[in-house]
Amino acid sequence: MLAFQLHQLQEIDTARARLQAEIHALEARLADHAAVEAAGQAVAAAKAALARARQALRSAEAEAEEVRLKIARTEQALYGGRVRNPKELQDLQREAEALKRLLAVKEDAQLEAMLAAEEAETAFQNAEARLQTLREERLQQEARWNGDLATSRQRLAALDERRRRLITTLPADALATYERLRERRGGLAVATVTDGACDACGAPLTPDLLRAARSPEALAFCRTCKRILYVP
Repeated sequence: MLAFQLHQLQEIDTARARLQAEIHALEARLADHAAVEAAGQAVAAAKAALARARQALRSAEAEAEEVRLKIARTEQALYGGRVRNPKELQDLQREAEALKRLLAVKEDAQLEAMLAAEEAETAFQNAEARLQTLREERLQQEARWNGDLATSRQRLAALDERRRRLITTLPADALATYERLRERRGGLAVATVTDGACDACGAPLTPDLLRAARSPEALAFCRTCKRILYVP
């Protein structure tokens, strides 16, 4: 029965289209490394931020140490006994006090830089841990997707072979009509008939059209959607 054969071809082509979409989606997933790449960029950014924070800490430590050395030299001059002039001693005392106030400021900055470096270290470690997790998850996903892809490709190859064998049994004009309708009707060229109506568009069939659809040799077409009719 010609309509039956075309219905079989339609089922094969529908399954092929579904598999092709699945294959395309799997290939797109396998090609999409955006999440891992973004995590890698986050690690690089966190690493750079950590380097800046450590440099800032080293600078703050050096500045504080420089002030401490100045305080030590000033106090050495103040209490070493070499300076006896009261005015010079008073100036040294004022300088030492000013340096101690400056040291307090520098030590506060050093503490802030230390806390910032610790936060940057934590952020870097968290970014690395997230990257590692994403890489491990990605490997598991790729293994699963590659397995699914191989299965889908095998199924598609089997359908392609079934299709090749089936179309050799079809008249050329019937196959050409089918292909033309499939292109024009969104991939659905053959519509089944249920309860006297076209399943594709829902249009009821006249008794004459229903009898024509049951013909084993000729093709009948829905008068509304123009698809080939197949009565199970």
